[in-house]
Amino acid sequence: MKQIYIICIVFLTILHHAIAQDSIVDQDVKINSQIWLDYNFSKIFNENQNLSTLIGFRKITPEIYNRVLGISTLNIKNTKKLINLREKPLINSYHIGGGLIYTQNYNTSDNIEIRLIQGFRFEIPTIKLITLYNYVRLEERLQNSFANSGWTAGFRLRYQLSTILSWKKHYLSFAEGLYIPIQTEVFFNLKRAERFNDLIRISPGIGYRFKNDWRFELYGIFNRTKNITETNDKSSEFVLRLRVYKGNPKKQVLHINEEDGF
Repeated sequence: MKQIYIICIVFLTILHHAIAQDSIVDQDVKINSQIWLDYNFSKIFNENQNLSTLIGFRKITPEIYNRVLGISTLNIKNTKKLINLREKPLINSYHIGGGLIYTQNYNTSDNIEIRLIQGFRFEIPTIKLITLYNYVRLEERLQNSFANSGWTAGFRLRYQLSTILSWKKHYLSFAEGLYIPIQTEVFFNLKRAERFNDLIRISPGIGYRFKNDWRFELYGIFNRTKNITETNDKSSEFVLRLRVYKGNPKKQVLHINEEDGF
């Protein structure tokens, strides 16, 4: 628990510094920095189904917006093979869910988004030590900017390619729970939403899993987005993201049964 306390103190110090920055109103910011904090927990129904929930806060500097979000996803493990050419099913799991995203803007009206998602995961076998995880997701995005414009609908397809590197043999005791998650995600906007249309996201990170199954992941992310606000058409974003995963009473396969990439 001492390590958890130290990590939380460091993160809160960084967050306080970001909140203290002066806001810039009506300025077209092409490059910005952000801090994301996520808390993730899950409810296990049985060996094939669980419900994962993400509660998050996101802060941008210079101050353009603050964002809070909550999204839950039902994860269903696939046990049926479409073809008998592989030992495992081609599709690992199916995912359906939805949530609410509220954005407090400094230089324009606030924005609320209702998001519905449907997706599935599959693996690409490579060398013995590395597995490439693939996640394809369709999203329906309903946004309201509170400016008498009503609700607008957007649709996009997301594809995420990721892997996790970890040590099987531990020569140093502190490295026992250490692993390296790496993710790359591409966004295809089938019908662009009014605001916040991401294009590409690259997310290298480092994670640590404790014996009680709590996990911490810290990412340095490059994100490219379009229509970040009404006054900003495109933006390059550099993000520091801390993800905290609550320990579960039952062990789960790392990454496969959990929702990622919001």
